[in-house]
Amino acid sequence: MTWISLLLIVKIVITALIVALPFLLLPNSFLEKFTSIKTNDPGFFRLYGIAITALLVGYAFGIPLAENGQFPWGVTYMGTISNAGAAVILMAYAKGNNQNRMLSVFFGLIALGLIVAMFLPHNAIQKAW
Repeated sequence: MTWISLLLIVKIVITALIVALPFLLLPNSFLEKFTSIKTNDPGFFRLYGIAITALLVGYAFGIPLAENGQFPWGVTYMGTISNAGAAVILMAYAKGNNQNRMLSVFFGLIALGLIVAMFLPHNAIQKAW
């Protein structure tokens, strides 16, 4: 297992558990309270959950590339933009919300890991063990 594969797996699993699945499965009333977004459209939160799931599928395509000795450039660019952007937006709109701050730190660390991997691509595709 390569270092970048480990980073991608962590990103996929944690994001699936704390973002994608809740937006796909939890009741709209809970999501409205959690996000402070009021909507009459029952599909609004589900659409976001599907968009996040699509990104996670994109991340997953980087794993076989890395495991075959190829650096997943497209995945790392996508992930850097997605995670850095999410971190900045969540922090900008945190308004004292510790959950947003925690998510911002998580996404920021993923973005940082991807940036480091892009500067050291040969190290990123080395086996972790």
